[in-house]
Amino acid sequence: MVTFYSLSLARAFMKPSVTKLLDYYYPFQSDGYRYLDGTYPFYQWIRESIDLPNAVVLNVGAGPTAKEKERRLKGQVKRLVGTDPDVIVLQNKDLDEAYVNDGIQLPFPDASFDAIYSDWVIEHVEKPDEFLKEVYRVLKPNGVYLFRTANWWHYVTLIAAFTPHWFHKLVANRARGMTQESHDPWLTFYRMNTPSAIRQKTQQAGFKQCEVRLFESHPSYLLFNPLAFRVGVLYERLVNKFNWLARFRHTIYVKLIK
Repeated sequence: MVTFYSLSLARAFMKPSVTKLLDYYYPFQSDGYRYLDGTYPFYQWIRESIDLPNAVVLNVGAGPTAKEKERRLKGQVKRLVGTDPDVIVLQNKDLDEAYVNDGIQLPFPDASFDAIYSDWVIEHVEKPDEFLKEVYRVLKPNGVYLFRTANWWHYVTLIAAFTPHWFHKLVANRARGMTQESHDPWLTFYRMNTPSAIRQKTQQAGFKQCEVRLFESHPSYLLFNPLAFRVGVLYERLVNKFNWLARFRHTIYVKLIK
């Protein structure tokens, strides 16, 4: 999802007509985020779900330093730890501690964390059953795991799933309006990217509660063309208006309780 920072980068690459359309349909709100930006509600849900400021929290798939203020939890929790298979996590200034892992095994004792979260990580997990078992293991009893991921039944996800990775590297950052210096897209597997698959696998992993929410944000992947962007706006209006179309919204938010 595109937020304040990435959209500011995008302006240099968008046609003026697309910029006007973006500002018209998705103006900035008082919180600094655009209308229907998906980042703000997700991180608000995280904050509402954990015991601030006493929680010890793990960010699985932390990646580099977050550019958006809303994504920064350091100083708001007792201790914020991050893991990622990419060594770039060691440069993440939003973490109190950072570790490089293999994408599955978490280098911590059992019941180490009050809360865990992942942001745009699940779609990159090749073995979700093993991944969930590790998350479950390091969570304390009654601990929460929240994550945001892509919905398999959305047009962006389907296009991504059925195109080769070299194509993603070639066009994805341009489609998102990001600079050439931005990181390449990571490999995707989509092994747990429908509400039904999430409920099934999380139950098998031992989680006692699973809450799923679906959300359609502004069409950030269609910033490259005014016509494509208008089609994306129409799609967003339809799936957000009718609950029977909710299954086709792009983003899945999940909250699990151990």
